[in-house]
Amino acid sequence: MHKIKQAEPIYGRGLIGSLDQVFFENCILFCAPEAWEIVKSQFPKQPRQLVVPETMEQIALELQIREMPLCDFVFGIGGGSACDAAKMYSFINDASLILVPSILSVDAPFTKSIGVRVGQRVRYVGEVFPKHLLVDFDLLQNAPQKLNRAGTGDILSIYTALYDWQLAADHLGEPFDKNIARQSGILLKKLFDIAYSIRETTEEGLKLLCDLYYGEVNLCEQFGNSRPEEGSEHYFAYCLESITGEKYIHGELIALSVLITSIYQQQPLEPIIDFLTAARVDFHPNKIGVTIPQVEQTLLALPRYLEEESQLLYGIFHHRGMSEKGAREIIDRLLDVIEMP
Repeated sequence: MHKIKQAEPIYGRGLIGSLDQVFFENCILFCAPEAWEIVKSQFPKQPRQLVVPETMEQIALELQIREMPLCDFVFGIGGGSACDAAKMYSFINDASLILVPSILSVDAPFTKSIGVRVGQRVRYVGEVFPKHLLVDFDLLQNAPQKLNRAGTGDILSIYTALYDWQLAADHLGEPFDKNIARQSGILLKKLFDIAYSIRETTEEGLKLLCDLYYGEVNLCEQFGNSRPEEGSEHYFAYCLESITGEKYIHGELIALSVLITSIYQQQPLEPIIDFLTAARVDFHPNKIGVTIPQVEQTLLALPRYLEEESQLLYGIFHHRGMSEKGAREIIDRLLDVIEMP
């Protein structure tokens, strides 16, 4: 069992202003401009530098960080890019990390891995947990609420991830922890139970979503990898991003990817669609910036992609491969179960 160093979220309003003065004496800040306008009054001193992340390409980001002043503390206030960039600064410079998510579209603030891009492909480098993880409801409720609803994608992925995990255990003898898998399934059920609170983005709903993030990261830490939460649905999303080079709202893309992967796994689709509809999470391809030809192109590219990305754990796309006929059947089924205006 791995020792868990995970930071527990602190919930409230105006939380940055409640921090000890020492955090502001020599700090740097990665922050989206909109988020800074909301929180800047809580900073008693101006940060030594305010950085808006412009790229998550690893080489460019590391070069940018090495040109920044050395600070004792680094704040990441924003979405996944701001939080991951702050994590990278903390990792390189051994600075204490304070994360304050301004949206919940991805679980990045809750994980220790630093998500970057290398040639349009996702890579996780380094490990660092924040000294403080502040969940400020003023900040979250000022954001476009579709971005917070999208955060359900990284919990919904449990649906397809557990299938992949069992598949790998059955066919490769990969270790499978029944207790952790059971607990992960409980988190998924809790997500389905809070669809209304997610839809309305109430304080209760936002806290429950954060609790689920915390829970799934905890289970991954206990097991030692991302099996309890991540599987082929993420692989499809990574492959699509590498092909198109476009930026998507992560949770929305994962929601679509869960649906596509579930079709190939031959799992029931109703629980997914019922939840996404009730929670008002966008997952239709044309609503999240994905075309049907891109879906087909990604499906056909997956075998080669998975050969190249050999670090990705075994899943349904490894197991069954992909043919033109298989891709067409997935797309036909996808079009059957979603409303395409």
